Amino acid sequence: MISLSWGVASDTGRIRKNNQDSYIADGSVFAVADGMGGHVGGEVASKLAIDVFADAFSEIGNVPNIVEVVRKANSTILSRASREPKLAGMGTTLCLLSVSEDVGKSQLNLVNVGDSRGYLFRGGELYQLTDDHTLISEMLRSGEITRDQAGSHRARHILTRALGVDPEVEIDHWKIEPKERDLYLLCTDGLTNEMTDPEIGQVLAGGDSPENMAQHLVLGALANGGSDNVTCIVVEVANVTSVASGSQGSDKSRIVELPSQTKMRERLQNATRSVGTDATARDQVVTISQIQKERDVGSREQTVLENAGRYSGGVRVNPLITSATSRSSEFSAIPAPLPKRATERKFRVGSILRSAVFLLILVVVIAIGVSAVGIYASHSYFVGVDKSKIAVYRGRPGGLLWYNPSIVEMTQLSTAQVAPYHLSDLQKGVSEPSLAAALGYVNRLTVESNQISSSTTTSPVTTIVGGTSSPTTTAAGGSG
Repeated sequence: MISLSWGVASDTGRIRKNNQDSYIADGSVFAVADGMGGHVGGEVASKLAIDVFADAFSEIGNVPNIVEVVRKANSTILSRASREPKLAGMGTTLCLLSVSEDVGKSQLNLVNVGDSRGYLFRGGELYQLTDDHTLISEMLRSGEITRDQAGSHRARHILTRALGVDPEVEIDHWKIEPKERDLYLLCTDGLTNEMTDPEIGQVLAGGDSPENMAQHLVLGALANGGSDNVTCIVVEVANVTSVASGSQGSDKSRIVELPSQTKMRERLQNATRSVGTDATARDQVVTISQIQKERDVGSREQTVLENAGRYSGGVRVNPLITSATSRSSEFSAIPAPLPKRATERKFRVGSILRSAVFLLILVVVIAIGVSAVGIYASHSYFVGVDKSKIAVYRGRPGGLLWYNPSIVEMTQLSTAQVAPYHLSDLQKGVSEPSLAAALGYVNRLTVESNQISSSTTTSPVTTIVGGTSSPTTTAAGGSG
C-alpha cells in the first residue's frame, strides 16, 4: 500500500486574461492539462480531459489501463470539436500520475503527451522524467539544430503531440515502483518557461509541505515574468508498505520498462550528441523558450544563489543529458518520443485572417493584370502578311504573353500588288490604333497599287512625217 500527500497551486499569470490550465488531485490520480486553441477552446479541451479522468477514477477507483483512459480523453475532445465548429483546432497537453494496485503492491503510472512535464526529486537529485513533445526538442535530440539556434527558432512554440489533434495519439507511459520520500512534480510550461531546473530543485529541497512547495513554485514563476498560465502539483510518497511482507519500500525501487520503450542509454547517447554533456548547462537546455530570456547569465546565477541560501543543503540537478554511466540503475528505461504531427501551440485567428486577406489581395491584383493584358491585346490591330495575301489582325505583332494575334479581315490584295518598299514593314506588322484605321491603311495600299497599274496604260501623241502631221500612238515611258 502507498500513502501520499500533495499540494496544488495554479495561477492565470501576469499577462493572460483567463486560465486555460486544468488539474485534478484526489489521491488516486494527479494530472495537469494545458489547453490550446484560442480563448475558449483551450479551456474547454483541458477541462474535458480532466473530467474524463475524474469520472474514470470515481467509478472504479483503481483504473487497470490508464492509457485507455487517455485515449478516451483524446476521442472526447475530438468529438466535441466536431460538433462545435467554434472549437475546431482545440487540444491540450497532459501530464498524469496515478496509483495502481497489483496483488497488494502499489505502482505509480506516469503518462505524458505534450510539453507539460513530470519531475522526480529523489536523494537530492532532480530528474526530468518526461520528454517535451515539441518540434524544437525533437530537432535538438536529432542534432538538426543547436541550442543557440533553438532560442530564436520560429518553431519553438509548436507541439508534436497533443490530445484532441489526431484520432490516434502517441502516449509516453511509465510504471514506477515508488520509494518513500520521493517527490513528484507535475507542471505546465508556465513554470518551466520561467524557472530553471536548479531553481525548481531548490524549492523541492526545502523540506516544506507539498502544498507550500507548489505555492512557492507558482510564486517563483510569477516573479520571473509570469508570461503564461502556471499550474503545479507536488506529490510526496509518505509511506510504502507491502501486504505480503509488511516491509517498507527499499532502495531497489525502479522504473519498470514497457516493451515499447527505448533504453535510457540510447536516449542519452542521442541527447549527448545534440546538446553536449555539461550538466551545469541544463538550465539553458531544459526549456526552449527560456533560452531566449536568459540573456543576463550573471543575474540568473545570483538568483539561484539567493534561493540556495533559503534552504539547507545543496541540490544536484540530474539533467538526463549526461554520460549514461553516471545514471543509477533504478532509472534504466525511458521512452524516446517520436514526432507524430506538428501542431500549432496556440490557435491564432489573427494570423490566419491576415494570411487570407493577403491571398485575396494577391488574387485580385493578378486578376486585374490578366484583364488589363487581355483588354489591351483585344483592342490592338495591325496589318500584316498571311502567306501571299495582305490581312488585318487583332492583337500585337508577334503576340502578347498568352494572347496570339488572330485574322479579322483577309483582303484580296496580294504582296505582288504592293509596292516593294512596303513589304518589309508588312512582314513585321504595321500597328494601327483601331480596326477602321487598319482597313484605311489597306485601302491606301490598294489605291497605290491601282495607280501603279494604271501608269502602264497608253496615251495619244502627234508625229510629223514629211511635213504632214499624223496621229501616232506611243507608249508612255517607252524608249521611242
